Amino acid sequence: MRFKYMFLAVLAFVFCFLMSGCIGGAEEEDVKIELSISGGAELEELEKLQRVVKAQRDQLKNLEKELTTASKKTTQESRQKVQEIKKQIEKQKTEIVKASRKAATVKTEKGKYVWAMFRGVPSHDFYSGFNILPPLELKWRFRAGAGFDASPVMDEENIYIGSMDNNFYAINKKTGQAAWKFPAMGAVSSTAALYGNTLYFANDLGMFFAVNIETGKEVWKTKLGGQVKLSSPAVFAGLVYIGCMDNHIYALDRKNGAVKWKTAAQGPIASSPTIANGMLYIGSLDKTLYGLDLETGQIQITYQAQNAIASVPAEHGGVLYFGADDRKVHAIDSISGAMKWTFETGGWVGSSPVIKDGVLYVGSNGRNVYALDASTGRMLWKTDTGQRIFTTAFVVNELIYIAGGRELFVLDAKTGKKVWSMEFDGAIKTSCIGGDGMIYLGDGKTNFYALESVAK
Repeated sequence: MRFKYMFLAVLAFVFCFLMSGCIGGAEEEDVKIELSISGGAELEELEKLQRVVKAQRDQLKNLEKELTTASKKTTQESRQKVQEIKKQIEKQKTEIVKASRKAATVKTEKGKYVWAMFRGVPSHDFYSGFNILPPLELKWRFRAGAGFDASPVMDEENIYIGSMDNNFYAINKKTGQAAWKFPAMGAVSSTAALYGNTLYFANDLGMFFAVNIETGKEVWKTKLGGQVKLSSPAVFAGLVYIGCMDNHIYALDRKNGAVKWKTAAQGPIASSPTIANGMLYIGSLDKTLYGLDLETGQIQITYQAQNAIASVPAEHGGVLYFGADDRKVHAIDSISGAMKWTFETGGWVGSSPVIKDGVLYVGSNGRNVYALDASTGRMLWKTDTGQRIFTTAFVVNELIYIAGGRELFVLDAKTGKKVWSMEFDGAIKTSCIGGDGMIYLGDGKTNFYALESVAK
């Protein structure tokens, strides 16, 4: 069982009691995303496209203001104007989604084996185009001084991951040996983000670091106002974003760590920021999903669930998908915040959704993995793994790799049928990543594993 997540759930329960007495377009074609971390033209192009999205959102705001003004008049001409503006608004929303999807498909051959942050890209809707077939065998095992709660990221040479032993490691993908070890001054449950030649992450005590990936040396560090539990950074357009248990979302200058802005939520934040449509989306243990302006931190939209949100949102096709401790998967319009649908599972949903080919995959504390129609929320199948699922699925073509308890399960994406599984020494708390015939994941004891496909 994921003890750290249980702690967050208890904290959310206590917080709810204090605050409110709570006691007693998915139809669009999916794209395989391969982002470079070289800091070159690809990243510049991505940021340029996202700025286009931001400009279009500003145009949408202007249209909405025009609609408010026109709606106050009662003449025939004004009524026609209202209908005209409404059509323009719908068209503008469509253009925003299209531009956002274009920004998410920036590719580079150099980024072929790169997984640069939690869920791969800022919108958190990445899936792998590699063909990693079971069975798998252990290629190497790296042992730290304690377990792994954070998930790994990687470039073409190394795996990068923090440990509960107060260190952050770069592990050579071929040999399984440490390329370098960075003293993190505290346990690390935050998954890092790679950008250019810099690695960004926070320790559980709230110290945020930027580290050079080639040397393992500190570039800068900044102390946040509270602890960081599981929230993982996203990097975009010169800023690094992260949630904190002090009830704030932070934006830091990625060059020097200076706080550019911080925005207060009503409760602690264990979710991670998702960036899409020129906005930042993040859940809170106060039961609210927030949508913030990337540049100012001003809250643009809110959506209320019935319990804490620790799941990391995934944005796809103008829809935002996430789980909550109210046992539901939620789908909302990522522009307006309006609810599209909800689906009730058999337990907490701390797992983060993955969307591929119009299907959403997610696990729950109720031991099931679900496949849902991303447009309607209709259940396509569910599979009882016998283990509580807190990790996020890694989708590889027609297979789903997802961990629960001490096991890694491989499921058929179309049917949910168990294809293969493997048991490990400790509970698997990390979401796995992979590429080029390899799967990487860590357990709650001291082990980090590299598994190699031996399928013929």
